[in-house]
Amino acid sequence: MSQSLYRLMGLGLLVLGLLAGCSQGESQTAAGGGQMPPQAVQVLELQPRDLPIGFEYVGRLEASREIEIRPRITGLIEERLFDEGGEVIAGQTLFRLDAAPFVARKRAAEAALAEARARLAQTQRDVKRLTPLARDQAVSQQSLDDALSARDLARAAVAVAEAQLLQAQLELDYTNVTAPIAGRIGRALQVEGALVSPTSGPLAYLAQIDPLYVRFSISENDKLAIERQLAEGSLQMPPDELRHISIRMADGSTYPLSGRVDFTDYRSDPQTGAFATRATLPNPDAKLRPGQFVRVTVEGGILPQALAVPQRAVQEDANGKFVYVVGQGEQGAAIALSKPVEVGQWVEQGTAENKQRLWVIRSGLAAGDRVVVDGTARIFYPGMAIDPQPAGAGSTEPDAAAPATEPEES
Repeated sequence: MSQSLYRLMGLGLLVLGLLAGCSQGESQTAAGGGQMPPQAVQVLELQPRDLPIGFEYVGRLEASREIEIRPRITGLIEERLFDEGGEVIAGQTLFRLDAAPFVARKRAAEAALAEARARLAQTQRDVKRLTPLARDQAVSQQSLDDALSARDLARAAVAVAEAQLLQAQLELDYTNVTAPIAGRIGRALQVEGALVSPTSGPLAYLAQIDPLYVRFSISENDKLAIERQLAEGSLQMPPDELRHISIRMADGSTYPLSGRVDFTDYRSDPQTGAFATRATLPNPDAKLRPGQFVRVTVEGGILPQALAVPQRAVQEDANGKFVYVVGQGEQGAAIALSKPVEVGQWVEQGTAENKQRLWVIRSGLAAGDRVVVDGTARIFYPGMAIDPQPAGAGSTEPDAAAPATEPEES
């Protein structure tokens, strides 16, 4: 029993000795391994430059003119003369109403006018006959005065009859309901045989969609920020009448034609606090339709002598946004230093296929700073040794697209 116990104790001491030897070997290996080698990163030396900037809003397309097609008289629809949803020209007949009652009314007015003219002719003959007789005192002056009054009344009756004939002709013409403008017409809201009147509702809607209106709103905060930057000189913008817009569709595609801002309301909406703005946009091929929602970019802004870095270079932690810049460590080695920054708007540069988003730096950096723009994932802590290389020398990490968001106003 005692020998077995001694054997177990010996084996235990042997295992403990082996474990201690392994631990000592690992410690010696770690101690002799040295520091992590410098990590290759790409850096960009900041230089101030004029940056074009656009301001993006949500907009809605509207017809530049949209009207209701209504009848001017009461009557039965006899015929519809247009294709629903098609193009119509100004003056084109859209609906034809039953004209029979109005033809009869016109004929009655013509007869009444002929009768009034006959009476006028008779009174004119009476005046012509009685005038010399009254001068020679062959008839009384009263008889001549009565004839003159009858002639004047007959003239008035002719004028009334002519007006009634004109009204009858207008009503007959109104049996053809025509398009007052050229444009695209919607569906017919009334069908053949329906009794319609000026108060019974529209027959159809007609819209002019070339050009289109783009309506959008600028929030009070955005407007105040723009005005503050203009006053400071950190932003330059052309007058409203020279500001152009571009639009981006729901699928992300950009409309090839640009528009022009032609209206900004002088007061804000009491419910939303935003300022209504409108731009006119050409639509010659009718590719755009009223009611579509689009992203509107107001162009023409310039940020003079601004500093900007790619969005992927800007990091964020609990203390806010920061970037890594190249600093100098011991023995002149390059190290990564963390610098807090305040960002402004973001701008896009490049072609539609290869766009780069840049943060505008309001404060925290200066001209000449070398900012790490690629390889930030390799920097594990501030003060880490790095191997800076010029930007574009080769990507060291995948280029993840930054979200298209703007910073909060400070």
